[in-house]
Order: sequence, then C-alpha cells, then structure tokens
Amino acid sequence: MAALSLKIDEEDRDSKEVAGYSSWNAFHVLKRYLEPDGDLNMNQAAIQLLKMLPSEEGKRFNADQPDLFSCVFLEVAEQIPYHHPAQVRFVRLLKRLAACDRVQSCYIEEDCTFRYSMFDTKITLREWFPWESAVNMSSFVARTWAAGIFNGINFAIWVIKDGLEDDYDREQYYSEFISAAAMWIIYSGQLLFDEIVQFPVEITEYKAKAWNTGPLYTGPIIGLERWRFWQKAFSVAVEGVKVDNEGKANALKAANLMDVIARDCMW
Repeated sequence: MAALSLKIDEEDRDSKEVAGYSSWNAFHVLKRYLEPDGDLNMNQAAIQLLKMLPSEEGKRFNADQPDLFSCVFLEVAEQIPYHHPAQVRFVRLLKRLAACDRVQSCYIEEDCTFRYSMFDTKITLREWFPWESAVNMSSFVARTWAAGIFNGINFAIWVIKDGLEDDYDREQYYSEFISAAAMWIIYSGQLLFDEIVQFPVEITEYKAKAWNTGPLYTGPIIGLERWRFWQKAFSVAVEGVKVDNEGKANALKAANLMDVIARDCMW
C-alpha cells in the first residue's frame, strides 16, 4: 500500500479530553486503522471509537462529543489522497460506525421513530467543507454518498458548478477545480445522473437557489442539457493547455463515464 502519514494539531484545544472523549485518542485509532503499518482492523477501530462516545442515555449530557468527533474525521479525510486505498477503507469504517446508535439522532413523528446516522458529521461537513482540499474531499464525500452514508447531491452540484460553469480566472488552481468536479462523476456519477436527469427530484425554492447555474451555462437547473454541458466541459479541459496531466486524466475519465451513463443507463 502507498505511504500515508496522518497528522493532527496536538495543541488544538479540541484535542483535550471532554467528558471522556479525546480527539487525540480518536485520531490515533484512525491512524492505527488507516496507515499501511496500522495494527487495527475495521471492527476493532469501530469499537474503540464508539466506546469513546456516550450511550443513548448519556448523549443528553455530552452534546459536544459528536461535533468534536466529526471534526477529527473530516480533518483526517482531507489528508487522504483520492487515489489512495485508505480512502476506501475509511468509507467502510464510516459505514460500520453509522449502524451504531451512538452516532445516530432520532425524532418521533406520529408514533414513528426516525433515525439519522452521523447527523453531526453531515452538519459539520456542510459548514466546514475545506475548499483548499477540494479534490480529496470531493472524492471522499462522493464515495460516502455511493455507500449510502451521506447525501452528496448539494456538494456535487456546487463543486461541478465551480469547476465547469463559472467564468472567473482560477489561475494555477484550475487543474484542481477540474479534478474536484471529476471526482463526483467518477465515484458517484450514476447517483448524480438519477437525481438531476433520470429521476429528477422536485425543485423546491431552496434547491432552485442552491443548484442555480453559473454564467457559462444558462439552461435548465436539472435535465440532460446540463449533464451534456458538463460532459463537454470536461472534454474541452482534456484538450486545453491550462490543465495539468493529472487533471486531464481525471477529466477524460469523467467525460467518458458521463457519455456511457447518458447513453446506456437510461431506462
């Protein structure tokens, strides 16, 4: 397995223990599971992490713990390269954790109890998405979406819009914008296609604002036209001079996948 050396800020105040939970200890469990020379398997890592969190009864008295837990997870996630096997291992661990009541929130409606897994992590991600690590994080969240952990549709549209529909000068970061946009197609393209083309969701007032288009694309918010625009934009990036070889490789994969999905995966 390729080398991987994860880090966390030891001096950060959130690394200190809070009601039995320590971000520093949680980080070391992740490190022992994710790094190539780690000594924990998925089940061992999951149990050690979950033991740090309060039980269903204890959640009322330790409201800060899930939020701190989420910050550690996302800080680690942005360090893992999108092409590294550890990212897949991390997503598998999250799926395992999501099945436990210690990371679930619930509400009752008409005598029915509904549970949300890792709700705090979803909120933290929305408020803290690290755009400086957009390629790795786009890949990570796209994989979690495909695994059924998070719903990544908003992030997918925002990142793709930034990379393909906006006309401002990205200078030396253009390749990263293209690669970040490509991650959503490579790792969750069929899901995205279903949401905006094949089985489009209802466009509420919120979605109309959140999914609005950039200046380079003036067509409908959802539908095959937008999908084809993105596909063409990736193809243009492959032939352009502003995108590095890595960005071109990712753009080519995305363009090819978009063509196959639109051509062969319609029902």
